[in-house]
Amino acid sequence: MEKNIMKKTCIAILTMLAIVNTASAADYMSADKVKALFTNKTFDGVYLPKDKHFKVYEDPDGTHHVVRSSGKRQKGRTWFVDEEGKHCTTHPKWKKKKKWKDGRCSYVKDAGNGEYHKISDKGEHTHTLTNFRDGNQL
Repeated sequence: MEKNIMKKTCIAILTMLAIVNTASAADYMSADKVKALFTNKTFDGVYLPKDKHFKVYEDPDGTHHVVRSSGKRQKGRTWFVDEEGKHCTTHPKWKKKKKWKDGRCSYVKDAGNGEYHKISDKGEHTHTLTNFRDGNQL
């Protein structure tokens, strides 16, 4: 009898976790919405794991213009939206290190009030993006 209760409890917990994960995946923006959000836009961002602040302009030609808080501009970067609707960026040094050789891609979640979160495949909130505006405002 006790084993049966434990089994039912475990199944109930696993079912609840699956429902929570499914609900959060449904919150991610579609590829079309991600393209519309980023194309020809300048925005502010924070890379949360290292508290790095930056500004970006996403050129319609796929160039990813990044200016760090120090004023340093990064070169040779690109951006695109993959078939799953993930916002992806590349960096020449990543290819040399064979890290994210096809680009670092993250889901995008609309957090409301003009704030967007980039979410990794592991479900981690890695970037907060705000202050989206038209054109190159760098």
